[in-house]
Amino acid sequence: MIMGILSVIGGAIFFLPPLLAIIFGHVAVSSCSKNRALGGKGMAIAGLVMGWICMAGWIVIFLFFGGLAAIGIGASAANSM
Repeated sequence: MIMGILSVIGGAIFFLPPLLAIIFGHVAVSSCSKNRALGGKGMAIAGLVMGWICMAGWIVIFLFFGGLAAIGIGASAANSM
């Protein structure tokens, strides 16, 4: 959950916290599912959700700027002919 919180707070600046939140969240949910004596499955799921939400934001940003780059390259190629 800590990495999930860091991904929401610092995910707009750095790409690493959301990725780590997803990895650690999946490991924690898996561990909690295998061993019922462990607690914290809800916090693991919360961190996992926060990581995926922040990662979805990164994907949208990459697609947006990638689309702008493709439009710019296409316009540049059309103008050069």
